[in-house]
Order: sequence, then structure tokens, then C-alpha cells
Amino acid sequence: MVNTRTLKKEILNIGVPSFLETLFTTFAAMIDSKMVAVMGVSAISAVSVTNQPRLFIFSVFFAIQTVTTSLVAKYYGKDDREEANRVFDYMLKLVIFLSLGLGLLSALLAKPIMTLFSGQKDTLENSVIYFRIIMSGMIFNLLYMTVNSALRGIGKTKLTFADNVLSCVVNLCCNYLLIEGHFGFPALGIAGAAIATVLGNAAALAMSLVFASDRRHFINIPFCLAQKYRMTLENLKEITDMTKSCAVDNLNMRLALLIISGITARIGSYQMAVYSVGVYLLNVNYALGTGLQTAAVTLVGKAYGKGDWEMINESRRAITKLGMIGAVVLGIVIAASGRFFFSFFSSEEKFIAMGTRSAIFIGVITIAQTLKFIYNGCLQGMGRMKQSMFSSVIAFTAVNLGAVALSVLVLHMGIWGVWLSTLFCQTVQALMLYHFITHPGKENDRYEKRVDG
Repeated sequence: MVNTRTLKKEILNIGVPSFLETLFTTFAAMIDSKMVAVMGVSAISAVSVTNQPRLFIFSVFFAIQTVTTSLVAKYYGKDDREEANRVFDYMLKLVIFLSLGLGLLSALLAKPIMTLFSGQKDTLENSVIYFRIIMSGMIFNLLYMTVNSALRGIGKTKLTFADNVLSCVVNLCCNYLLIEGHFGFPALGIAGAAIATVLGNAAALAMSLVFASDRRHFINIPFCLAQKYRMTLENLKEITDMTKSCAVDNLNMRLALLIISGITARIGSYQMAVYSVGVYLLNVNYALGTGLQTAAVTLVGKAYGKGDWEMINESRRAITKLGMIGAVVLGIVIAASGRFFFSFFSSEEKFIAMGTRSAIFIGVITIAQTLKFIYNGCLQGMGRMKQSMFSSVIAFTAVNLGAVALSVLVLHMGIWGVWLSTLFCQTVQALMLYHFITHPGKENDRYEKRVDG
């Protein structure tokens, strides 16, 4: 019999630090942009245009991290320390190899890549500088994120939260020292901002390696080194299949978002400004969703490893219940505080009024988006990456892209069409994911009758 009170406590112990981690990173990114803004609007543009190509390249690594959390959680549930550390060891080696190769290639091709993504001559030089430095040091970022993904698999989200706080603090402090030059440090401008980011990632990597070297943890680096692991074909096939599905999912989403951003830009600069500020509010409910998704992956993965189907169902129900309460409360807060929030960015009544109405849309989106994250986490915890990928491809490529194109380009609904399309996309994906959870299908016959919906 599952102890509901204990389960809810475990969900909060895992989910709250993960929520705070994402929330803190979001606010730190806002401060980071503000610090870059001292160099002028062109500097902000130069940094922003590097995001899409960087995230596109990182998509493969995000897939690796998702699979790492899922598999480590599964073997943690089985109490199979050998296999959990084998996965951890392989993923670390894979990330080191890929990040060094892709980092070097991206740095060498920085100018043609930025020329492709930025047609503005006034930002090209700065974007090349920023992109080249960031990609040269990408190994620090990707390696610490991979270590943290393994720690999340065993529920150590408090450690990953501390690690990300350190990364953000070091980044912001080095921004202050290196962008304009303070306390005797050189004023490096855009290069200083990039170096600060790399130093923040390096500091986080150092701390994560300290955490991962603790022999008391279920997975740890000394254990991996002592075993001198060699990957078996069976392990390699499992990891490759799961990573491939996640990578296709991430790459598809990035490509769809890239096209959608191009369509969204047609709503006009004024509405686009309101939309850009509204995205900050979307990131707040994104933090709630990712926190609950982490809890779902860890707890469902652990239960799946044990073969405890009752725990899988109870975990899903408990996380969904807590998620719905949190989403409704957060949605109401966002909707009610829209005027207050948007007034920080402009005193113009038209801007504030449009932002206030946008906040109502965002509040409703919070509920659908939170459910999507929870159900996606449950599927990933059971290693069902293909179904997760399928829902994402349909939701982003067909539903969201089609809805945005129709509402903006044909119906000329402007920003309201964008918000409605987002709500429609999140709702469709949440419903698809719920269907996959409650109707496992042929590929999961061995537990079809045990997942009750």
C-alpha cells in the first residue's frame, strides 16, 4: 500500500528545488540581459541572435541529459548500482567527445553561422565574438548539465539547484567585472559577457564534480573509475534508441520554434514588444512545469525500475493533483498581476492594457502547460521516448505552426492569435500524452493491464 503523505513529501522534496532552479535561472537571465544592455541595443541583438543556433546544436545534448535522468532513475529503482554507474560513465564520455568536437567546429565556423542567422551588419561582428567564445567553452556547460541530470535521477535536486545558483552568481559577478571593467579588470564588452558565461559554467562544473565524487551517492565518479567500464552492445542500443527519439524531438521543436518566431515577428513591433515581455511570464509557469516533470521522471522511473505499477499510478496521480493546484494558483496570480507586471516595462497605457489581457491568456496556458510537463515526465520515466517525440512533433509542427500561420498570416489576429495558438498547442499535446499513458499500446503489452488511467 502506497503511503500518500510520504509520496507527496517526496514529490515536493524533488520538485520544489527543481522549480526554484529554473525560476532562479530565468530571473538571472533577465538580469544578465539588463547588464548586457549597457552596451546598447545592438549588443542585446548580437547576443540574442546566437541563441537559436546554440540551442539547435545543444538539442542533441539535451536529449542525452533526458535519457541520463530516465535510465539512472530506472536503475536506481532496481537498486542496480552497477548499471546506473555504467550509464553515467558512458554519458560523460559521450558528452566530452561530442562537445569538444562540435565546440571546435562551431568556433571555427562562427562567422558563416552568424551570417546565416543574422543579416544585420551592425550586430554581426559582436555576435561572431560572443558565439565563438561561448561555443569554445561549451564543454563546461554541457558536462555539468549531464552530471546534474544523473543527480536528478537519484532525486538530488537540492544539489543541482545549488549548482545552478553558483553558475548564475559567478556569471553575473564576472559580467560586472568584465563588460565595463571594474576593480582593475579590463573592459571587454561583448567578449567579457561571453567569458563571464563560460566562467559561470566552469564554476558549476567544478561544484557538480565535487557532488558527483561523493562515494555515498548511488552514482559517483570514483565508482565509475574503479570499474573501468566498457559499454556493452545491449546498453548501447538502449541508450541510442532513447537518445535518438529525444534528439529528433528537440531538433523538431527547435526548427518549429524558429519558423514560428519568424511568423510571430509579423504581428508588428509594438505587439511583438508586448509578446516578448509576456514570454517572461510564460517562463515562470515553465519553471513550475519543469519542476514537476523532474519529480515525475525520477519517481516514475524509480517505480518502473522496481516494477511497482501501483507506485507508478499513485505517483502520476499525486503529481497531477499537486500540479493542478499549483497551476491554478499560479495561473490566477499571473492573470491578476498582469497590469502590475507589464507596468514595469512601460508606462504607456496601451502597452499595459494589452499586457494585462495577455496575462489572462498566459494564466490559462499555465494549466495546460503544467499538465503537459507532468505527463511527459511520466512517459520519460518509463523510457517511452518515441511517444513523447510523436506528441511533440504533432503539437509543434502541425498544430502550433499551423495555428500561428492561420491566425497571424490569414486571419490577422495579431498577438491574440499567437496566444490562442500556444494554448491550443499545449492542450493538444497534454491530451495526447495523457492518452499514451492510459493506453500503452502494443509496444508496452507487458504492463498494459496494470496502468489504469
